[in-house]
Amino acid sequence: MPLSANQIENMKAKRNKILEQAIILFSEHGYNDTTISKVAKASGISFGSVFTYFKNKEELFHHAVVDHLQELSPLLMDFNPDAQNSYKELEAMIDKHIRLFASVGTYLRLVTQVIGQPKRFERQFKKLDQFHYTFRSKIAALVEHGQRSGQLHSGIDPVTSSIAYTSFLMGIRLNLTDQPENNIWSDLAPVAMQLFGPKLP
Repeated sequence: MPLSANQIENMKAKRNKILEQAIILFSEHGYNDTTISKVAKASGISFGSVFTYFKNKEELFHHAVVDHLQELSPLLMDFNPDAQNSYKELEAMIDKHIRLFASVGTYLRLVTQVIGQPKRFERQFKKLDQFHYTFRSKIAALVEHGQRSGQLHSGIDPVTSSIAYTSFLMGIRLNLTDQPENNIWSDLAPVAMQLFGPKLP
C-alpha cells in the first residue's frame, strides 16, 4: 500500500530533524566523536529509525553537508550578473549574503571540517568546491560587468575579488559569535563592498 501524503510529510520532517541534529553534532564534536546513537538521541527517535533514511554514518555526514548546501545555493545565487546598475546589485547581494551567513554559523563550522580535510572527505569536498567555483564565477561576472560600465574600477581582477569576497564571508561568520540580529553584521557590508573597487554611484 502506498504511503499517504501525511505519512510522506512525517517522514520528510523526521529526516530533516535527523539532519538538523547531525549538523549540530558533527560541527561541534567532529566526525569521529559523532555517532548514530548520539544523533538518534538528539533527534528524539530510535537508533534503528536513523537507518530508514541513511544507511550508515558516512551517508549521514554526506547529506548533512550536501543537502543543506542545496538549500542555501538558490539564496546565495540570487543576484543578476547582468544588472544594469552593477553597484546597486552588488550592494543588495552583499547585504543578503551577510545576513544569510550570519544565520548559518553551525553549518559553516561543518563545512570548514570538510575544507580542512579534502582527502578524507573527498566526496563532500568535491561538491563544495564545485559550488564555490560556480558561485565565485557568477560574482566575477557581475564585477566584470560593473567594470565595463564604469561603475567599478577596472584595475581589480574580477575573479580575485570574488575569491576575496567569499573568503571574507566565511571569515566573518567563523570569527564572530554575535547573533544574526546584532548590528555588527550590517556594519560589515561597506567593508565587503570595498573588495570590488567601487566608484561612487
